[in-house]
Order: sequence, then C-alpha cells, then structure tokens
Amino acid sequence: MPRLSLSLAFALLLAVSLGLKVQLGSATSFTAQYPEGEDIAALMAKHSFAVSFPEPDTDPQWFTGVRDGCVMQIANVSPQGWHRAAVEWKAGENPVVYSAGTALHDQQPIAGPLMRHYLRRFERYAGIDSPPLKVRAIIRAGDCPDSFIAPSELAGLSD
Repeated sequence: MPRLSLSLAFALLLAVSLGLKVQLGSATSFTAQYPEGEDIAALMAKHSFAVSFPEPDTDPQWFTGVRDGCVMQIANVSPQGWHRAAVEWKAGENPVVYSAGTALHDQQPIAGPLMRHYLRRFERYAGIDSPPLKVRAIIRAGDCPDSFIAPSELAGLSD
C-alpha cells in the first residue's frame, strides 16, 4: 500500500506542477516577451524621417525611415542572437550596428542580453511586472550622417 500512496502523491504533484506551468505560461503573451516598436517609429518621426511600418507576419519586423538620401532600418532582434544571419543578409554591404545595453555595438552581444532576457522572463513567470528586453539592429544605407539621429539616441533604443 505505501507504494500506491507514493504513486498517487507523485501523480498529484505532476498534475499540480503542470497546471501551474500552463497557468503561468499563458500569462506571458508574445508582446510581454518581445517589445513593441512604437519608440522606434517615434524616434524616426522626431528626426523628420518618413516612417514605413513593417509588414505583418515578418520576423524581424523592420521599421524603415527615409530622409534626404538616408535610409535607416531598425528592428527588434532576439537577445539570443537568432536573427543575426537574417540581419547580416538584409544589410548586405551596408553597415549594421546593434543597440544593446544602452550602447552601440558592431557585433550583437549575446551573453549580457541573454542573461537579462532570461532574468526578466523568470520575473514575468513569477508574476513580477518586467518589461521585455530591447535589443535592436540598425542598418544605414545611403548618406546617413550622425546629425540625423545621434548615436546616443540610437543606443537609447535598448535597455
């Protein structure tokens, strides 16, 4: 009999554990895990760029701004680095910088953003209101001087 009660206790523990995981998992929606791009569009519009919004169901979603021969494209990218190849392919010969940790980087940093991403994700699972981590890829094509959008403002797109 002790073996049967142990099996029942284990089955009950599994059911409760699964129920909690399903309940907590549904509380974190896609938008809770991945940031929106309103701040990208607002920054471009603030600096007189004509802003084009991304096509639906694309990943990553590119916001495109055009001003006086400068084409700037900015997208949210995965802190895990999943979008690096797609970003490099889209950029072609154009320069790419990444905004992560409120700084600009020539290559996408992975370790720091990855740790912060999973910490924030754990906080959301625990019921703590934690915003999604912002890591952005920035592609400049044409004549895009720093005076159009200061590097410090581009770095400020991340956290």
